[in-house]
Formats: sequence, C-alpha cells, structure tokens
Amino acid sequence: MIWRTRMWIAALTMAGACGGGNGGGSGGSGDGGGPTADGPSLGACPILPVNNIFNTPIDSLPVDPNSAAYITTINGSKKLHLDLGTQTDQQASDFYGIPYNTVNGSSLTWQKVAYLSTDPGLNYDPTSESDCADASHNEVSPCTSGTPYLPIPASPIVEGGIDTATNQQPYGDHHLLIVDVDACRLWEAYHVYSPSAGTWNIFGSAMFDLRSNTLRPDTWTSADAAGFPIMPLLLKVAEANGGAGAIHHALRFTIDSNKIRTSYVWPARHLTGNGTASTNLPPMGQLFRLKASYQIPTTFGPQSQAILQAMKTYGMYIADGGSAWYVQGEPNAGWTDAAFSEVQSVTGDNFEAVDITAITSRSGFDPNSGAVP
Repeated sequence: MIWRTRMWIAALTMAGACGGGNGGGSGGSGDGGGPTADGPSLGACPILPVNNIFNTPIDSLPVDPNSAAYITTINGSKKLHLDLGTQTDQQASDFYGIPYNTVNGSSLTWQKVAYLSTDPGLNYDPTSESDCADASHNEVSPCTSGTPYLPIPASPIVEGGIDTATNQQPYGDHHLLIVDVDACRLWEAYHVYSPSAGTWNIFGSAMFDLRSNTLRPDTWTSADAAGFPIMPLLLKVAEANGGAGAIHHALRFTIDSNKIRTSYVWPARHLTGNGTASTNLPPMGQLFRLKASYQIPTTFGPQSQAILQAMKTYGMYIADGGSAWYVQGEPNAGWTDAAFSEVQSVTGDNFEAVDITAITSRSGFDPNSGAVP
C-alpha cells in the first residue's frame, strides 16, 4: 500500500494502486507550450479544453534550474512504477488502479452523501473545500449547508473496491470518480464508503466542468492533494493501445510526501505539509518530462511507446504524496505484461523538471485558469 498525506488530513492515510483515461489530438507551437489541435474526449464531452495545460505539449519548454536537485531528492536511480493493474473485480485483493464511472446525470437518481468517517484521523470538517449538488442537481460550493447529493450510480466502481462484508470503513484514499456525460461534469470524491444505512459516506469532493479551464479556488484541495482533477491525468488502455503519440494529455505521479516542498506551483492549488521549504525539494504540482535524449526502444510494445512518448510530449505532474515515481492509471484487463516490464525499466534520472514560468510569465496568463495563453 502507498502512504499519502494531505495538508487538510492530520493523519497519514493508506492508498491503493491507481489507474486510467481516453483522448485524441496533437501538435504544438514552436516555442513549446502550444495547445493541442484536438484534445482528449469522452463521448461528446471534452476532457478539459484543448488549450488546457494538461492537454498542451511541453516538450520545448526550458528545463527548471533546480531540475538536478529535484531528481536527486526524489531518487534518480529508482525505476518508474505503473500504479495500475489488470484485475477488474473490485472485490479482489489485487484490484489496483483508479477506476472511473460514466453516468447520464439527467436520468440518474442522485444519491445523498454525508461528510463523515469512522477513521479517528479524519477529525476535521472537509466541507469548506468540497463541492456537491442539491436535490435539483445544482452545484453547491462550498458544500457547507443543505443536504448534499452526488451522481453516484447504483453499482459504482471505487478505488480499492467496496467492502460489502463489514461496516468498518476502509483506511485509504478510496477515490470515486464519476463523469456525468450529460452535463460534461467530473465529480471526484475521497474516502468513499457505503454503510448499511444507505447514505454514502465521503470525506471530500470536487466538481470539474470538463468544458472549462477554471481551476479550484486557490488553496483548495480536491480529491487530490494538489487540487487537480484525477481522471484527466490517468493512463487509460483505450489511448495507450494506439502506440507512440496516441496519448494526448499529461499524466500524474506521486513521490514521497516528505520530499514535496511546502509550497505549490501552477496549476496546483494546494500542498502537503510533510516536507520543508528547501528549494532542493520540488513543490506540489511540479512538472517533469522524459528527456529528449532518452530514446524509446523500437522493440517496446505499443502501450509502452504510448506511455513513454506522453511523458516526453506532455509530461507528468506531482499530484499527491505516495511512493516515488508511481504513475497512476485505470485497472483494465487490457494492460499488457510488456507495458509493465518495459515502462518499469526506466529510471528517474531519465527525467528532468520543466520550468513552467515559461508559460506563467506570458501576457494574458491567468493564475486561476488552466488555459495556456
């Protein structure tokens, strides 16, 4: 299991392995940081706008001046780990990855939720940084009053699975990701459990309009410590099967919580508090990419080539505390053995940190938007 810490979580929490997404599009401007020609999508919904930073090639942006120190801090000799699996039975002990659900919110019976947990470490009120809906499906943010609802399907798939044998709540991230394809909204909840009483218990939730570049309010968390949406940054089989150049978005990964600086950098909105202020530590939300000098072996399978090329073109962001170089994806029987062995042969010293100020210093940049000017 992976240990993760959030600024708004007083105690360490155990997290399972992670996963998943799909999309299309390519291209970029000559100076780097240009939008894709056609962004990822799910049905009729974009997975964030085409000019969103997560859908933007960053392979030509400058190297961060602290790159070498960051790689040393994280551990450049350690290999990548695909934090996902091939087991699709969420009751199985080897159900690894972060799944996501799709629903038709306009015809679904939305379910009541309660922001509570039996975990003694979760002894604060998460509603001040949470989004929910009212009985008419209107967004309520922050979710500090009224009866909260979420578009939870009758039989959802949850990270780590749903424990049907006992009312004991799990100790872990236990994310529930839901895409309402009618409204093109992404709902993500943390520490999700359904007790026998019938009301879903959660401990934090966030809504993202997939057609909008609007970021979380500054300093707000999400179901992710960085305040990011999770689903758009997941590895997904449908994309990876296309081979090199088929994944058209950035990825998310974790490093040890105590190696994350006590600050965050755009597009992150939130931080963890385990590290120090040392500039040798990367801040939350720091972008990394596979170096151009790394040659992806032509003998690697299509999934491996797709994943590694995405790490070159779009990069990957520190999204949470966990284990070093863990890259999250969906649980799917379609992942190949070759993808695990080949991608996990790559070490951290093949990466470099990206200087995101090449974008944030541009005219027209809005720190509250994920749009690339």
